[in-house]
Amino acid sequence: MISNLVRLPAGTVIDGWHVEKELGNGGFAVVYLVEKNGKLYALKLARHRDASGDEKRTHARVVQELSILLMLSHPNIVSPRGYGYAETGNVYLVLDYVDGWTLGEWMERKHPTAHETLSVFVKIASALAYMHSRGILHRDLKLSNVLIRKSDGEPVIIDFSCATYAQAEELTDSGLPPGTDRFRAPEQFRFLNERKDARRARYAFQVADEIFAVGAMLYELLTDARPTEHRDRFALNNPAAVPPPARPLNARVPEALSDLAESILSRDPERRPVDTEALRREFAELLAQPGADYTVPVHPPSEHWQTEPGHGAARVTLEPTRKPRSRKLRAFAAGAAVAVLAAVVALWRLPGTEPASSAERHVATRPVAPRVPSPSPKTVSPDMSAPAPIVPGDAGSSPAAVQEEVSTVKTQRPEAPKQARTGRGQKAPPMPDVCKALPLLAALAAGCPGVQVRPEPFECPAGATEAMTDVLRWHINEVFQVTIDDRHARDARLWFSAGSEVVGVVPKGIVPGRQWEVAPPGTRFLGGKVYLIPKRTPAGSPGRVIVKYDRVKVPGKDELPVCFVVETTAEALKDTAGRAFNGANGTPVTEWP
Repeated sequence: MISNLVRLPAGTVIDGWHVEKELGNGGFAVVYLVEKNGKLYALKLARHRDASGDEKRTHARVVQELSILLMLSHPNIVSPRGYGYAETGNVYLVLDYVDGWTLGEWMERKHPTAHETLSVFVKIASALAYMHSRGILHRDLKLSNVLIRKSDGEPVIIDFSCATYAQAEELTDSGLPPGTDRFRAPEQFRFLNERKDARRARYAFQVADEIFAVGAMLYELLTDARPTEHRDRFALNNPAAVPPPARPLNARVPEALSDLAESILSRDPERRPVDTEALRREFAELLAQPGADYTVPVHPPSEHWQTEPGHGAARVTLEPTRKPRSRKLRAFAAGAAVAVLAAVVALWRLPGTEPASSAERHVATRPVAPRVPSPSPKTVSPDMSAPAPIVPGDAGSSPAAVQEEVSTVKTQRPEAPKQARTGRGQKAPPMPDVCKALPLLAALAAGCPGVQVRPEPFECPAGATEAMTDVLRWHINEVFQVTIDDRHARDARLWFSAGSEVVGVVPKGIVPGRQWEVAPPGTRFLGGKVYLIPKRTPAGSPGRVIVKYDRVKVPGKDELPVCFVVETTAEALKDTAGRAFNGANGTPVTEWP
């Protein structure tokens, strides 16, 4: 029996599905990453057997989830790929593996604009409208149950363990259906309070409840720069206390979008959009808005936490930004002296010293653990013959391989830092004397003009040379084509801020040959850091932009340490930023001289 305490180790085989690792677990089931025929899937295994005294009826829930998913076929809804029984008697369900971020993680790591956020919610509403037209209600919409796929930026609704339909058996004995309290509509709590003495009173979940949950997700993304952080927050569904509108909490939220979020969270269900198709139309109307406030990140990148790859701890990024209604130093490097911090704060108030926002951050996921061979148990049932999921805009095509993590989330192209823009014939303001006395990081944080970050001599990460030459079969100093920042087109001219972090990618248009074999399209270069060198070589160039990457993820391989340097000519250098083409050549190296 699979109990609450037992986990399947890597290498376990269930009907030919090879367990790679555990992805997550909840009250009803445990989800594993599994592999079969060279492809990755998610296998959901009920926690209990049918005859184990299962008061939560988890076996029945997985069976009901399967029956619901078999009634659905939508590009933004997870698709089933197999089902059966493990040798222990536990029912399992195999689903498409969505390699992506939850909505909350997407907000923190991609820093989307209002337009990008609306584009996601249009598709969420479209999937819900399709689902509701078939009489199916999800009943547990929340940030962690919507994934943004890395390969194409598409949202995918997952986890239908709480879902129901008109003729489905009710598997909950409590007054409210299963779900997450923060995303419940306020009328559910009113119902419970009014009928607290009625033992068999059951709340009838409605489309209006689903719409409220969508509004709660949207409100979280608009008002909270770190939605995955566990902490106390304002209750969104208190029947008496209405949450404040989004715009007063975050002046970057467009007014019309703030108004729509407020209406979706109305205490009165009749004041919300009448159904999810109407909600989709309202999102689509705002998506068509051309205003400039729709094309900037909803939250300045400096307000986000950055998770260190491979670690559970978090740190604050060093990205001071000017907020719409106030100026203040957001975060500073650990270990800075109190006296230096005071000097920076003083400088911050001087005219013309507001620093420009840096580029957004990317965080790479940990590599999948290799499969350990294990004797295969008795096969109970074969795979389903389910069709491949439809990729929007390319009907009938198969999705990209799970390993190819090419982000398509776009952001507005950064312009030159505001404080560096000078008219023709004008000279840049001189560097204040106090800037010269500050440590480099402090001067950068204070926005001192003329500060440059140069690459110091460095040693490669441990094992990088062996990984490049022995595992990847790279030659030191051979040339690879790379897109420096995967969020922008290869032919774009971008302002690269010194000290900012970027993720590079090998573009699709490379010519088949040596690079195609060892660093094919979709190869991602991680841990990239931007440096500037202000030298007038070659003739007519003010300097160079250099990016050093310390990790790589080649499609089909684990993430590996590398020393990979991109060096390109800068068209212009202004203070702490350099403008250059996003497409450049890079080389594996063993050290930076």
